[in-house]
Amino acid sequence: MPMALLSATSPAKTLFCHEEQYPAQSGLLLSVPQSRKQRARARLVAAMRPAGAAATETASTAAASSSGGTKGKPRVLVAGGGIGGLVLALAARRKGYDVTVFERDISAVRGEGQYRGPIQIQSNALAALEAIDMSVAEEVMREGCVTGDRINGLVDGISGSWYIKFDTFTPAADRGLPVTRVISRMTLQQILARAVGDDAIMNDCHVVDFTDDGNKVTAILEDGRKFEGDLLVGADGIWSKVRKSLFGETDASYSEYTCYTGIADFVPPDIDTVGYRVFLGHKQYFVSSDVGGGKMQWYAFHKEPAGGTDPENGKKKRLLEIFSGWCDNVIDLLNATEEEAILRRDIYDRPPTINWGKGRVTLLGDSVHAMQPNLGQGGCMAIEDGYQLAVELEKAWEESVKSRTPVDVISSLRSYEKERKLRVAIIHGLARMAAIMATTYRPYLGVGLGPLSFLTKLRIPHPGRVGGRFFIKVGMPLMLSWILGGNSSKLEGRPLSCRLSDKRQATSLVDGFRMTMHWNKLWVESGTSSL
Repeated sequence: MPMALLSATSPAKTLFCHEEQYPAQSGLLLSVPQSRKQRARARLVAAMRPAGAAATETASTAAASSSGGTKGKPRVLVAGGGIGGLVLALAARRKGYDVTVFERDISAVRGEGQYRGPIQIQSNALAALEAIDMSVAEEVMREGCVTGDRINGLVDGISGSWYIKFDTFTPAADRGLPVTRVISRMTLQQILARAVGDDAIMNDCHVVDFTDDGNKVTAILEDGRKFEGDLLVGADGIWSKVRKSLFGETDASYSEYTCYTGIADFVPPDIDTVGYRVFLGHKQYFVSSDVGGGKMQWYAFHKEPAGGTDPENGKKKRLLEIFSGWCDNVIDLLNATEEEAILRRDIYDRPPTINWGKGRVTLLGDSVHAMQPNLGQGGCMAIEDGYQLAVELEKAWEESVKSRTPVDVISSLRSYEKERKLRVAIIHGLARMAAIMATTYRPYLGVGLGPLSFLTKLRIPHPGRVGGRFFIKVGMPLMLSWILGGNSSKLEGRPLSCRLSDKRQATSLVDGFRMTMHWNKLWVESGTSSL
């Protein structure tokens, strides 16, 4: 099934539309909203609380009845309805928890996400989704474009020749995991939101602060409303308000790269055999990926100070100047992209910290470990976070039932953090290393040496390039195996089996390659014998 794409410049569809108008119920200490969205939200709040509720509202929503909520299980408040927040909400609801997600605008990919277009969901994240809800995982895989069954890897940006090729299929097949896909962020968000249920998602609601009295935690919204629960999870992105309330104001780290990104109606001639390529250059690199539907997504990274801007309608012109002299794969893709489809952002990340939370509050995804996009694991780590947090909550609940004692929410949050810290920190570091490698890449002696740049004409391979290739050839299979499959042994409730359809695609690809090599060999032998 072809992937439904959302252009980065297209207007977003509204996921939840409440056309009916209900009078405000008496007793709710809320100002009467004026807009349609506010009326819809007030109706949802009213449905959540009986008349006469206090100004501090308990967020035990009607969600429990539709999700099989179990009386006595902790009430979960989630700040942020992005991918990580929705995955946590889905995982917790499937285990019977009352969940309320607070989101500023569920109908749009906002913040950092709006610049990234489609998202790569790799084998490790797809497996976590399978463990959470198989039907949701199936829908994501149907809507996604498979890239893990094709050739992927690093390419020299100027010559276009392969530097190193990656095998992302074998690590998945060896562990019985789904093969990597690319999917529209909006499509993924819609799938998750439908599965969670709009009765558990409060739109137009922005958590800006909280209080934790040791027994309950209260989320404070931008409009002054308050909602009480047993725990609060900050899944509100790299500029998280929950993080700020927990640990104070901290600056994100600038990567020294600005990134242009776009989506083009473009089908390369090798689309059947190549999934994605990273074109390397000195202090700049370019990434292209098939995203299905006859479209290609690309990212262009350039090392420069933060805060740069382009003149109106000047992004495409600048990119063609920056990448002048690069191979046709890059130039053709840039030429095929409309100016309006090109966006720009500076790349920031947040190094994982020792402490992810305090008391009844914790963080998830970009709010605690925003990553550079070089490995495509930012969203994947958020999905793993959501799965693990739900698992730890359930362990605490089961222990409380066994011991007939109250659920130890605080210990469950610390257990979640302990389980996630090391893996996240390693992958975060690897994403940074990938950027460093791109920064220091030099195909020939003389590149980046100023007065000695004439040496590039001699085409002498740079020693770093030779050594780097050896290191990557040895280390990359091990790294990919651990990233894609290193968490699979902890997943519960999913079969250890690779998708047969994916396997057939990959097998056909390998068979085709072998057949081509066979005929080439016969042609060479026959040609030689006739001389």
